[in-house]
Amino acid sequence: MKRTTALGAGTLLAGLAAFGTQPAFAVDTAATTAGNTAHCESEPLAMAYYRTWRDVTVPQSANSNLPDPNVSRMTDLPTGIDVAMVFDAGDTADTAYWDTLRDTYVPALHAQGTRAVYTLWIDDLAEADIPLTEAAYRAYAQELVDTYVTPYGLDGLDIDVESYPSGDGLTRAIGVFNALGELIGPKSGTDQLFIYDTNQSGDTALFQAVSDNVSFVLLQAYGRGTTGMQSTWNTFADEIAPCQFLPGFSFPEEQDRTRWGDAEGLYDPATAPSSTAYQYATWQPEGATKGGFFSYAVDRDGKVWGDDTITPTVFSWTKALISLQDEAAGVVDAPPAAPAAKLSRDRVTITGTGFPNAQIDLSARGLGRLPSDAQTTVGHDGTWSVTLDRKLTFLMSVSITQKWWNTAASDATTVRFTPWAH
Repeated sequence: MKRTTALGAGTLLAGLAAFGTQPAFAVDTAATTAGNTAHCESEPLAMAYYRTWRDVTVPQSANSNLPDPNVSRMTDLPTGIDVAMVFDAGDTADTAYWDTLRDTYVPALHAQGTRAVYTLWIDDLAEADIPLTEAAYRAYAQELVDTYVTPYGLDGLDIDVESYPSGDGLTRAIGVFNALGELIGPKSGTDQLFIYDTNQSGDTALFQAVSDNVSFVLLQAYGRGTTGMQSTWNTFADEIAPCQFLPGFSFPEEQDRTRWGDAEGLYDPATAPSSTAYQYATWQPEGATKGGFFSYAVDRDGKVWGDDTITPTVFSWTKALISLQDEAAGVVDAPPAAPAAKLSRDRVTITGTGFPNAQIDLSARGLGRLPSDAQTTVGHDGTWSVTLDRKLTFLMSVSITQKWWNTAASDATTVRFTPWAH
């Protein structure tokens, strides 16, 4: 999503943003000698892991025995999320999710400025049934891209590193990782993202061997807090730039035996500043600026640990944390472009197109008894429709704007009844 940096940002998160604010975000080229910053941006990023098995296109039994049907759609993700991970750990192979991802979700996410990448596990590389040769690494890397990225129009790969390959497995993982770096990531010369996602430090043999291929490093700092974050960052600092580093927290999953506590207190503004999630949005490495933050199980925004019900979310705290991070960085989110609109022959129905999930506001003006103001939300397919409560006359017009949750309204589009055109 397009954003602009301001010298003075307004208070986007009333009552909270004064806590832990940081200097304006910038990529300090004088201090970022490590890493490849080709995919860094001048504004902090927000990323989120979307669990495929909780999508409405998948039966609720795909990954649990809970009775509630799934209610989330990937197109529900708010515009402030810059990168969404297609995180597939359930029984989704024969569901409608994958066609929907290709035909609906990815186009809609791209329209709102959100990129999407597919998550693989490091064991998918380390334990691949291929010989230890450069030719095999390159062929397998191409196969991974052709299987998980290209068919769905995705924007790259995210490699989840939670195990420690050794021996031939380590050699194979490094070989495939480096071969992937020729196809995606900052060394490839493309805008395809290559993300290293881990709960480990940066001094492992694997990371030291592949770090120059990565766009970003996502640290699964679930339950840790920021007390030791600087020392953890120091293990990565010789290999990547600060703008490539994003710590992350977890919303509480259903039936989760591990109580990370990252979001505890988050839903009460009085206690939110003490939560891990809040701290990650405001924490910065010493003398530098991190790349942003990420969340896991974003569809559980609003849930507390022990709540196993499956209910819709409006992503209120995801939005709040994004706004907090942006405001601390002096970033103001720019409004979208004006929507397209057309008055139908019945003089009460107005249809148009806009950005998915944007709010459409309509206001009539002119002489006579005016229709009431109206509001709707742009659908996932980028279309919208409103039926006014009174017909427009020759002396009336309707002004139409669109906005996202964290922006001002767009420029207005005006429609009016013109008898000669009907």
